[in-house]
Amino acid sequence: MDDDEVAAGSALTGVLNKGFERFYCLDAGGTQRADICVRRHPNGLLVLSLAPSHYLLAPGSAAVREVKYRSAMSENEAFGKRAKGGANVGPKTVLADVRLEDGSEKTILATLEARLVELNDLLPEDPSLLCQYPDDSGFIAILQPRRPQDAARVIADLLCPEGFVKARPEQAMAAKNSVTGLLPGPVWAASACVSE
Repeated sequence: MDDDEVAAGSALTGVLNKGFERFYCLDAGGTQRADICVRRHPNGLLVLSLAPSHYLLAPGSAAVREVKYRSAMSENEAFGKRAKGGANVGPKTVLADVRLEDGSEKTILATLEARLVELNDLLPEDPSLLCQYPDDSGFIAILQPRRPQDAARVIADLLCPEGFVKARPEQAMAAKNSVTGLLPGPVWAASACVSE
């Protein structure tokens, strides 16, 4: 990859992530490397996805065979213009069960005190999206703080990108070798601007 490709990828990443602040929850639920990325939009919505350091994204980890949302979650998504009726979730609330090709089962936690707005309906249909495109079509869920005044408190215990790099320095090294770095945008956009 030459300098022009890296520059094009960096410029694209800045545009695609404009407005989103990134935060990271490390070792969610006490499980080592169950790291979650939380992207906060200026409107207050929080998009949950696997962090680049999550054990499911590690080289050599078993492929995801199935993603199944817990019925308490899938039956209680928000509805209407003001997102009424979403289930309240907490840091240890299980959003989904993940079955891997090796037969093992894992869980994905909400990691935050918030209200469920939406679950990603694409994941049960195509579970590979969870690991292939975690920041794009493989996001887990969209949450919002229960009350507007809770917004700062909800993310207070999460790491900023600089803290994430300090806690997971191997991710910083891997990011230097990628087009989009630690702030990947949609995969379709990166492949559209970088020739191979």
